[in-house]
Amino acid sequence: MYASKIIKVNATRSTNDKVKMLIKSKKIKSGDIIVAKYQYKGRGQHTNKWYSSHGKNLLCSMLYRHLDLNINRVFSINQVVSLAVLKTIRKFNKEKCLIKWPNDILSVNKKISGILVENSLSLNQVNYSIIGVGININQVSFKKLPNATSLKKISNNDIIIQEVLNELIDNYKFFFSRIHEQKYINEEYNKNIFGKDGCEIVINGRRQHGKIINISNNGIVRLNLDSEGIQEFEPRKIKILYD
Repeated sequence: MYASKIIKVNATRSTNDKVKMLIKSKKIKSGDIIVAKYQYKGRGQHTNKWYSSHGKNLLCSMLYRHLDLNINRVFSINQVVSLAVLKTIRKFNKEKCLIKWPNDILSVNKKISGILVENSLSLNQVNYSIIGVGININQVSFKKLPNATSLKKISNNDIIIQEVLNELIDNYKFFFSRIHEQKYINEEYNKNIFGKDGCEIVINGRRQHGKIINISNNGIVRLNLDSEGIQEFEPRKIKILYD
C-alpha cells in the first residue's frame, strides 16, 4: 500500500468524482491520490454535502485496488481508513478525538473530518475502492456547519496542508498493510468509537439515549438503549448524534 502519485487540481466537482473520471480514461493507478483546493459539489455519506473554503482544508481521494478482499470484509476498508485519519488528526491535535460510526471523526464532540468510501463490487470480491477524505485544517468559520471544527480552530495555529497529507499517506500504509488482521483492526476501531460513555441516537425518527457497546466487523452497531435494552442495527437504520 503506497501512494505512487499525487495529482493536484485547483477545483473539481468532488475528488471522488475526479477519480471516477480518471478510472474511465485509465489515467490513474492504485495508490494514486487526487488532492483539490476546492470542491463545488463535495459529498458526504448518503445525500449529505461537504462544505469547505477554498485552499483551507485537505480534500483528497485515493484509488485502492484490492488483491484478495472478499465482499463480506468490505467494512474493514472503512475501519482502516477511519483509523488512518484518526491517527493523522491526533498528530496535529492534542484534544480528544474519536471515530463517530460510521464515517466521521470528532474532536471534542465537533466534526473535524468526514470519510466517503465508494466500492466497486463484483461477485464476491471488491474490485476497487475510492476513498474520499476531508479534514478541516485552516478553516475557522463554518456558517452552514455549526458543529464543525478544525485543526487551526483548536490550536490557533496555521497548519501546512501538505504535512497533514504526508502523515495521512504514512498512516494509510500502516493500516492497509494490516487490513487482513481482522481481530487487530476491529479492536483498534472499537477502542476509539464515540458513544461508549453514552450518546443520543435517532431510531425510526425517535430520539433515544444509550451507549454503544461495540461495532461488529461487518458494520453492525450494538447498542444498550436506556429504554429498550441491548439491540443491534445496520448503519442505515439509525443516526448517532453528537451535538
